[in-house]
Amino acid sequence: MKNLLLLAAIATLSFSCKSTINPDNLPKPLPERPKESAENGNLTQQEAQEMENLKSEILTMAKSEKCVNSADWKSVGLGVKACGGPVFYIAFSSKIDEAKFLEKVNLYNQKSTEYNKKYNLVSDCMLILPPEKIECENGNPVFKY
Repeated sequence: MKNLLLLAAIATLSFSCKSTINPDNLPKPLPERPKESAENGNLTQQEAQEMENLKSEILTMAKSEKCVNSADWKSVGLGVKACGGPVFYIAFSSKIDEAKFLEKVNLYNQKSTEYNKKYNLVSDCMLILPPEKIECENGNPVFKY
């Protein structure tokens, strides 16, 4: 009987405890964060649009040349994870205006770092390694690891 009362007391206590963790207050991982409200620690619509436009310009420049000779191609990290390192790598031809291109990439990465800090964003912290080489396949650069 004592064991039954003890078990009932333990069960009652365990069900009456509430978790202090509120999922709505935890930092959102990069792909899941909404973009509507700065008050909730998220990118504003204007900030999100600015980042999307800049990324689009960068990708358009990177894809503006066909891959014919892999020796003409380089890679650069785009985006910055909250715990460091690039979000992913992109290939670009040395035949484009490299200075202008890298200026845009640096601006995008700088803004990404600023937003990570400003909104206390988190990421998976998985290290993304740069490609060992770039090969041309069907006119497109392909990373080889």
